[in-house]
Amino acid sequence: MSLESDPLESLVVSQTEVATDAIASALRGLVSIVKETGEVMPIAGFSGLDVNSKILAYLLGLRVAVILGLGRQMSATADEVADIVGVDPQRAREYLSRAKRKFLLKTTDGWQLPVVRVSAACDELNKKRK
Repeated sequence: MSLESDPLESLVVSQTEVATDAIASALRGLVSIVKETGEVMPIAGFSGLDVNSKILAYLLGLRVAVILGLGRQMSATADEVADIVGVDPQRAREYLSRAKRKFLLKTTDGWQLPVVRVSAACDELNKKRK
């Protein structure tokens, strides 16, 4: 059976195609990606989020920057997260550790939102905005 006619082939997706509409909808009004640098820049709606949602939005924004070819790194250190979300680094580590159970992955490069949890993160951000 060729791959083209294999019905299971319809289950295969590219990492860049995973939930793109959901990601755009979840991040709209919260962050922008700087075209020249790939930096994730919080915008107006970001300040109204709780700390956990800010972390999700930021890490999801990093993933978007990489998908678009504007950024190189999908992960961030606790210090980087602390700077963006406006808490001290120790508090950021605490929030990140708690979010690890449900959303995040700790790697040697820092914290990231793995592709398998993107949809859940989008749902969470959409819930927090209502």
